[in-house]
Amino acid sequence: MRVLFAFILFAVTCLVSAQQPASTINVNVVYPKQVESTSSITLSGTVEAKQNSELASLEAGVVSEILVDIGESVNKGQTLLRLNDDLGAILVEGAKASMESARINLAEAKRLYTEVLALSEKQVVAQSLIAERAALLANAESELARAEADLALQQEVLARHTLQAPFAGVISQRNADVGEWITQQSTVLTLVDQGHLRVNIAIPQQYFALLANSNQVPVTVLPDVQSIPAINASLSRFVPVSQGNSRSFQALIDLPQNSQLVPGMSARAQIQLPNTTENTFSLPLSAIKQHPDGGSSVFVLENGKAKRIITSYMHLPNGQVSISNQNADLPYIVSGIEVLRDGMSVTATNISATINLEANL
Repeated sequence: MRVLFAFILFAVTCLVSAQQPASTINVNVVYPKQVESTSSITLSGTVEAKQNSELASLEAGVVSEILVDIGESVNKGQTLLRLNDDLGAILVEGAKASMESARINLAEAKRLYTEVLALSEKQVVAQSLIAERAALLANAESELARAEADLALQQEVLARHTLQAPFAGVISQRNADVGEWITQQSTVLTLVDQGHLRVNIAIPQQYFALLANSNQVPVTVLPDVQSIPAINASLSRFVPVSQGNSRSFQALIDLPQNSQLVPGMSARAQIQLPNTTENTFSLPLSAIKQHPDGGSSVFVLENGKAKRIITSYMHLPNGQVSISNQNADLPYIVSGIEVLRDGMSVTATNISATINLEANL
């Protein structure tokens, strides 16, 4: 009997609860003011050299001399390192002697052939002897050509015992010392070209179509060094391949020479988005609801209910974010976002206005 009574009481309670209106959530809302402005985005990037080479010797051997050290500036073609080349020098001398012998043999073969041709005009020499002397001459010419090729080979091998700078730059790393054995796979020096620099940035995927199809995109490079002024440049290259899970694309900004920047420095790139004007307003960061899939949304108060709007945003200073191409005449909910669901009943207890977004994104 007690069990039956408890069940009836539970059923009545559920029925009464279902008939009661759902409880509402108290939230704070803001009314942003819409500002129409030409869009730009500011992204952080890294200054890098167009040429940053890990140099290795073209031959294996023992290091006999290193002519540069870390931090030194070098010119193109300057000798950086020498290997012990005693054996190579001996092989070159042997190839020179072989070539000289081949030249002597060729000269003698030419003399004999000329002599037999003169006798053939008097018809006092057999044709077979003429053919034999011609064959000897051709063989001597071939032997000389082989000797010249062998000398060129040995000279090239000898030259490869010396490492030269492929371009002008600064030695940033040294991995070998005198007396060490190195191979063609050994990186002995790292050379960085400081005369041709660029800024490497990652651009969010929502700007891909806009920037990839534009020829000239103005960029203002803002070095993170107070003594270096802003640099006017343009977007040089846009790499149309997404960088993994970051959902961004690599872009490169060539810097003018004598920019006073060095590889490894940080800089901000303010990119003017071409041919666009956006209706942009700011909201507190608390208005953003992050999705598990990486997306985001905001909620507006409409007819006493929370309405979800899927949108992207950009971070701004002072805990603000910017929203583009949304209706700024609606009240945006800025509290209790974590528990809100689309269609949930809400009550606005605090209504205010956001700070206008007068600057670029």
